[in-house]
Amino acid sequence: MSDPTLLHLDGPATMNRFDEIQEVYAAAFPGYSLDDQRWRVSRQAASPGFDTVAAEASGHLIGFVYGLPLGPKTTWWDGLTPPHEAEFTAEPGTRTFAVIDLAVLPASRGQGLGRTLIDELLGSRSEDRATLATDPAKRATQEMYERWGWRKVGQTPGGSRATQAAYDIYIIALRPGVDSSSR
Repeated sequence: MSDPTLLHLDGPATMNRFDEIQEVYAAAFPGYSLDDQRWRVSRQAASPGFDTVAAEASGHLIGFVYGLPLGPKTTWWDGLTPPHEAEFTAEPGTRTFAVIDLAVLPASRGQGLGRTLIDELLGSRSEDRATLATDPAKRATQEMYERWGWRKVGQTPGGSRATQAAYDIYIIALRPGVDSSSR
């Protein structure tokens, strides 16, 4: 694969390219609801701090990652087991960036693109830490994140529109000296 072009997209620009994003999402997550993804992302893209990094090759989208800062009213940590101290789960809106989806077309996997997308997205963030949720049954995905330095901190139940009954929650420090995994 030739080096892809990386694009930074804010919320409105993400929604302008959402049909392309959904094509990659459908290929990366077969069986997941595109209606649910559109519903979630249209809400998230309107939030302050929402950010997308997309990768193009030969004029076609081949991968993307997006996320947003967790706000004070987040439900991200609700039901986290094992339970963590309040100082771990309290969100002032500037502490934790949530990576919502990372998707790479199957033909473009295994070449470092997923890591490049994550690094590009998180490299300029001002938050102390980042978090993401994974399917507990997708051990290969979890091992990939663990190789990249992410640490599992627990599990949360899926919500009413969630694609999974539960999610394993991972976290990583975005700056040296930040203890992202303490309770």
